[in-house]
Amino acid sequence: MRVRLRGPRSESGGEAAAEDRPAEGREPPARIRRSWNLWELDRLARALNGDSQSEERRLLLLHLRDFADSSGQLPVEFDQLVRDVFGPKLAELS
Repeated sequence: MRVRLRGPRSESGGEAAAEDRPAEGREPPARIRRSWNLWELDRLARALNGDSQSEERRLLLLHLRDFADSSGQLPVEFDQLVRDVFGPKLAELS
């Protein structure tokens, strides 16, 4: 069974123009990946200590030490993992 979703309506009451809707099958724009500093993440984790994810963050940072360079920079391959664990709190580091 196929379900057809209708797009948003324009002010005139009709459906919005095709260029206003994302093309089917098109992925959202990719987020720019970045390298995170382990020591900054550690300071943020300490500030957030006591919430439900504090243990997960502590263990993640412990394991990421093996991958950080001498200045604490992590490879960009860990960007999504860091974002998943720290979530919106990363805005404090940006």
